[in-house]
Amino acid sequence: MDSEMVYSALGIVIFIIIIIMTMRSNVVEIVQSKEQKRADIINRYKQELKFALDPLMDDMDARVAKKGELLKKFSDELSLNIFFDKDELKKIILELSQE
Repeated sequence: MDSEMVYSALGIVIFIIIIIMTMRSNVVEIVQSKEQKRADIINRYKQELKFALDPLMDDMDARVAKKGELLKKFSDELSLNIFFDKDELKKIILELSQE
């Protein structure tokens, strides 16, 4: 009977310590604005396009095919994204196609 009381008390003390540590933690979440998030998404697509096309500098046919494939993929992903509407999607794809 005594060991059950000790284990119960120990369990309660550990549980209270965990609750106190969780409540006192100073986790600050960095929240990006809508414009920052949109810019990050577009920059990520620009970087991915650049890295995919850099090795194909000499072969224009392969470069055009790869660029078309990537732009289709980007268009599909952006159409599912809540930050962009159809008009903005067209502008972004046009901007990416000119790079």
